Amino acid sequence: MKKNKLSKIYKKYRIFHKSESIFRKWLYENLDRFNNKPIPNAKGGFYFKGITKAISLHMNFRQPEAELSFNNIVTGENHDYYSIQYIGNEKYNPSKGFYDADRTDEIYTYYNTYSELIITEVFEPIIEYCNNNFKENSSLYLLNYDGSTEAFIASSNEESISKLIKFKLKNNINYQYFKYKLFTQT
Repeated sequence: MKKNKLSKIYKKYRIFHKSESIFRKWLYENLDRFNNKPIPNAKGGFYFKGITKAISLHMNFRQPEAELSFNNIVTGENHDYYSIQYIGNEKYNPSKGFYDADRTDEIYTYYNTYSELIITEVFEPIIEYCNNNFKENSSLYLLNYDGSTEAFIASSNEESISKLIKFKLKNNINYQYFKYKLFTQT
């Protein structure tokens, strides 16, 4: 994506949170680090170039949080969300800096600026997750059973994944199972 395309798309959106402008700048500067570049979609989120449209990235700029949404393209239903990373309780210590106080181990990393905090803690993990999980030999699996839904990315090899799916569905008579190849022809 070129700067012009992102700029044109973003001009029609108003910025309501400081983290949104930080994200836009960070995304533009880091597009080349994604194996499958994020492409803005009509819903305010992002698809990934060459990846099934059943997966989309959504940002919550209030918290801030980065999450993936896994959807059934045929029915339009959302099957699951996966939170890549978020800031649960942003705090500022005048002598140490910004940090996320939502840590059960109470081991905090301090940052000089708010931008450094959200870039390191929320935005950078997006690249790591996508580059590590969007693999050529993987598929997106959507399970719908007894009113529950679940989604996961795993090997496309039916033999290796069939045990896992059988285990998940073994006590469920009524279920639906969908599989999308992760990579599409784009």
